[in-house]
Amino acid sequence: MEQTDTTIRELRQRLDAIEDDVDNGRYRPGPWEALIRAVRARPDAERAQIAEGIGRVSRKLHMRAERVTIGIGSALVIELVATVIGGVLLVLAMGFSSNVLAIIGAVIWVTTFQPLIKFGCGRAVGIHYDYAYLYGVEPRFKTEYGSYLASSRAARIVFHLSGMIGSPLAAWFILSVLPQQMHLARVLCWYAMWALIATNVVTLIVGLAGIRRIGGFRLRDSSSGVAAAEMREGLGLQA
Repeated sequence: MEQTDTTIRELRQRLDAIEDDVDNGRYRPGPWEALIRAVRARPDAERAQIAEGIGRVSRKLHMRAERVTIGIGSALVIELVATVIGGVLLVLAMGFSSNVLAIIGAVIWVTTFQPLIKFGCGRAVGIHYDYAYLYGVEPRFKTEYGSYLASSRAARIVFHLSGMIGSPLAAWFILSVLPQQMHLARVLCWYAMWALIATNVVTLIVGLAGIRRIGGFRLRDSSSGVAAAEMREGLGLQA
């Protein structure tokens, strides 16, 4: 028990030092990443003890960039309203045999299904969210990082894998309901579905191989890339 108490105390001291540097504008990259690696290596119960502080400092680090933030409820309403609009466009597209309306509706659904499914899966496995922020015109959900780290590795992997299915699922569903005469929209949905599946599978496999970047693309910026990193770490490999 003394060993555990000492470890938690030291981790909290490092966390407090990082928070002080962030609050006073002195923080430079490095200490936070090293602390997170140390926390991730601890047992579930210990990660839970430091989760609140991790979430607080993660929020401060994330907010150093200029971001337009909105509440989680507002962001969900935006995503759901957009999804409804996409559905209405698809119904109209089938009624008028309009490829243009179908393509617009498909683009909306491919965009909104991914965050909605991942959000729901995250809540189901115990991962919470701090706030949402605008990325262009689309809201992105910021996880409460303490609750993420406190979750089991299996929960974290499932969470990120769920981020791989929303967009291809939307393309598949639209492809399955559009009538045969709407050939252009069906073909585009077919290509979009397989392109999204291929992209997710390739980044997962590449990530499992230990590759962190493809050209200028960082794998940690994708759900499949982070899922691969979690799997590698679980296997005792370098993430």
